[in-house]
Amino acid sequence: MASIPRIMVVDTANRLGDLVRAAMAMLDRRYILVEIPTPQEALDEVFRTEIDLAVTAYILDGTMTGTEWAERAIREQAGAQIIVAGSDSDPKMEPAKLKAMPFQYIPYTAGEHFLRAIRIGLDGQEVVEAEEGQSAVSLDLGPIPTLDIDHTRSVLLEAIREIGAIGGLVSDRAGRIVVDEGATGYIDKNQMTALFGPTFAQAIKVAPQVGGNGWSLKYYEGDRYNLFTLAAGYHYFMMFLVESSDKLAFGAVTRYGRQGAKRIIDILGERAWAYSESQPVAEVVVAEPVVAAKVVPEVVAPVIVEQPITDTAELASKLFEEKLEPIDNLDLDAIFGQAQDETTFGDLFSEEALLRSDLLLADDNSVSYEEAQDMGLLGD
Repeated sequence: MASIPRIMVVDTANRLGDLVRAAMAMLDRRYILVEIPTPQEALDEVFRTEIDLAVTAYILDGTMTGTEWAERAIREQAGAQIIVAGSDSDPKMEPAKLKAMPFQYIPYTAGEHFLRAIRIGLDGQEVVEAEEGQSAVSLDLGPIPTLDIDHTRSVLLEAIREIGAIGGLVSDRAGRIVVDEGATGYIDKNQMTALFGPTFAQAIKVAPQVGGNGWSLKYYEGDRYNLFTLAAGYHYFMMFLVESSDKLAFGAVTRYGRQGAKRIIDILGERAWAYSESQPVAEVVVAEPVVAAKVVPEVVAPVIVEQPITDTAELASKLFEEKLEPIDNLDLDAIFGQAQDETTFGDLFSEEALLRSDLLLADDNSVSYEEAQDMGLLGD
């Protein structure tokens, strides 16, 4: 971005230019302003030259809307920063649609709201949010109520005459001059109204401390001129320029200037004190993920379930496995080493022994070998 930003204003009604001048005066920044009333000529200018910021009204000359102009301008110059400024009478746009648009859209051109949009367009949203800080609350009182210009002009002219001022004006809190009479050109009135406007809007913070709606007067004394400003509600104020040699001006302003401010308040009615202050955006708290308590598994002794034995070899090993504890220092010779009579065991299975056993088994209460075998007593 160039050191001196080039700003384009597209407004058939020729109202936004003063707002941009007031905003840049409040920011105390140099700028180049190009005002083009018709949207097609503005598109041609975008095609020919590079711009840093464009501000367009939503209602133009009927050929296209401000949002349509912004979309076409971005196609001509990618990345262009554009603000589309609406009003209370313009059709309301869907929030979901606005989020998808590559430009800023503001539904009304109130001072604080408009000024912040200008800052974002010139410096970027991240920079603006960093300057504001996380706890900063931007004062936004909502749309500025409309004022009967003709009635207000008559009130201003009468107050200028009664005070003896060389000039006077009525401005809204955005710094936009709505009525201007007399020799106010001796000072930079656009810069003055841009500076004073937000300070009168801050009166809403003071009123609860002093009670009621109240009113405020600001007085600046100089070598050439004295400057007086009086609040006319929360949204408008009056300014009077008086020769510094007029020593009675202060008393006249407090009397006739205050009467004029009260008459403007009466013109506005309840709207003079009505506002809809925007609430600060609640801090987004990112919830920490819920971590389940670590469960220590209970140590349980393993239960061994013996499986049924199906292998024959395994079955045999189970049947013939040793069940008794081994005996230390077992002397087998002491058990089986005695000399035995040869007839004791030697002829145990001889033919004569078998015959003798045959005879013994033949007693009345005995069975023969064949009978025992038939009965299954001897197995296979």
